[in-house]
Amino acid sequence: MRQVVTTRNGGIEVLEVQEALDPRPGKGDALIQVKAAGLNFADILARQGLYPDGPAKPCVMGYEVSGIVESVGVDVDRSLIGKPVIALTRFKGQAEKVVVHKQQLFEKPESLTFEQAAAIPLPERKGTRPRHRLPHAGLASSS
Repeated sequence: MRQVVTTRNGGIEVLEVQEALDPRPGKGDALIQVKAAGLNFADILARQGLYPDGPAKPCVMGYEVSGIVESVGVDVDRSLIGKPVIALTRFKGQAEKVVVHKQQLFEKPESLTFEQAAAIPLPERKGTRPRHRLPHAGLASSS
């Protein structure tokens, strides 16, 4: 898969598209085929080295994505496979595929495009946008 790697602190010149192995979901995780990834203030500040909670470089930024559940790990409802979702990623979202914990998944409203849906999670969590009701997609597990 391809991913956008922030190679070091700086401007957009530090971004590189690189190949990586496809991630695999572990227990309680889902693998998402990313259709759209958000780009927000935290991504930009972290790329510049100015975000206190930013990851060490090199890294893949991206706090939120929307896409289709491709596969799931143990303790995740298999009926999620093939469903459109929105997810909070805590980095690694700017890639063709990303693994997230089931509690970070939300159903994508049919009325939203994938691009619109990817713009919701972090601003909503930070309280900087009007609230949207997002049904939780990380359905209860047997645990």
